[in-house]
Amino acid sequence: MKDEDSKKAKAPAQKKEEKVVPPATGLSSKLKFPELPTKQAIAIPLVLLAISILIVGFTFATTGSPLHLGIDFKGGTMVTLKTDRTDEALNTEFGAYPIKIITHGSGGEKTLRFSDMSNEQETALAAYVNDHYPGSPIESIGSTFSAANQVQAVIAVLVAFAGMAITVFIIFRNPIPSGAVVMSAFADIMVAMALMNVFGVELTFGTLAALLMLIGYSVDTDILLTTKVLGERKYLEKKIATCRTTGLTMTGTAIVAFVVLYLVSTFSWVFGMSSIPVLSNISLVMIFGLLADLINTWFFNAGLLKWYMESPAGRAKYG
Repeated sequence: MKDEDSKKAKAPAQKKEEKVVPPATGLSSKLKFPELPTKQAIAIPLVLLAISILIVGFTFATTGSPLHLGIDFKGGTMVTLKTDRTDEALNTEFGAYPIKIITHGSGGEKTLRFSDMSNEQETALAAYVNDHYPGSPIESIGSTFSAANQVQAVIAVLVAFAGMAITVFIIFRNPIPSGAVVMSAFADIMVAMALMNVFGVELTFGTLAALLMLIGYSVDTDILLTTKVLGERKYLEKKIATCRTTGLTMTGTAIVAFVVLYLVSTFSWVFGMSSIPVLSNISLVMIFGLLADLINTWFFNAGLLKWYMESPAGRAKYG
């Protein structure tokens, strides 16, 4: 009996089963971006941002403005005609004047937009329209008014961006995660502006509203990711993968919605309805920015957060 008791006492105690966290499966694993080293994940969006800054800088150097300005900010003339003539015929008829775009109204009228002209050209255009299309309204936006619009647009963007940045810093109270969110939003706007210049989308009141909306759309997934990563102390990769699934769903849904809006507003003439250039341009700018947000959030922001949380400073602060 004593020998049996001594053997039981000497027998090694069984180890407790360790809790194993299963790897992410299902939609989360399928939506994973390629597993890149942290430095490469951060570098890709920075290169894209540098190219965007070069494009915007080139536009500023050649035109005096970071974006190609529309009639709202550059000045010009708008003529609304009641006519059944084709766009090609109107372009030929008014070819002597700097015509920019022709839009169709729901009542069958056509609106011709001209860029800024000299006083002699404006007088000649008004006389021609009064002779051939009597009663057609003519609207002009002077250079003084358009210059005031430019100043107000710059103030609006700066105030909105500064308000967003201050709010983010108040929420997280940490310069590195907060700076990553602000930097991602800045990169989204710069990429959207660069693509606007590449595809010839002008700055109007509508596209300015899209850039302001983009500030809000840009930070939602960044705040989601940062809150999740900083709020819990372990399983960093799993937390990023979970946020990625939610974030891609949010951004993907918004992109699909704006793609549908772009198609409907641009090609509605196929169904006998008038096109809506304002909505078409707004949706296009939002698509540009949201596509950039996918890269800036899940490469730059996620990579920077991962680097910070694995650094000595991050481990000391968040465990």
